[in-house]
Amino acid sequence: MLAQHQPPSAVPLVHAHHRRGAAAVELAIVLPVFMLLLGGIIEFGQGFMIEHTLSYAARRGARQASLPGVTNTTVETMVKSYCASTLNVATNDVTVGIKVIQPGGGKLSSLASAQKGDACQITVTVPFSKAGASFILKLLGGKNLSSTCTLERE
Repeated sequence: MLAQHQPPSAVPLVHAHHRRGAAAVELAIVLPVFMLLLGGIIEFGQGFMIEHTLSYAARRGARQASLPGVTNTTVETMVKSYCASTLNVATNDVTVGIKVIQPGGGKLSSLASAQKGDACQITVTVPFSKAGASFILKLLGGKNLSSTCTLERE
């Protein structure tokens, strides 16, 4: 009679019933950690997307503000409508700050009085709770995301 050869790693059938719940316990330990890691990756990705959008909106606003004959209202409307369409926020939730910095260090609040060579600074701010659709961003209700861009008046 020939002896059957079992690989050393094979579990004999007699002891198989003792390991039935081991896979479920391992899954119960690993799955929450994996889901937390995956959720963190998604949260940071969404945060970076919002920050990039605000940066682009500030750049567009500064470019618009650097052109002669542009008013504060024109820049605010353009930046707010861009943020509303890309971030799905209300235009009232977007704050646009406009400063004109003169070469001597003086500051103006109106683009109408800006001269060639003045720096036009645009700051765009959106609350975390309005821009994000995720759970963790909603918890940061008192925090804001903002971006600033400064270009010289043409």
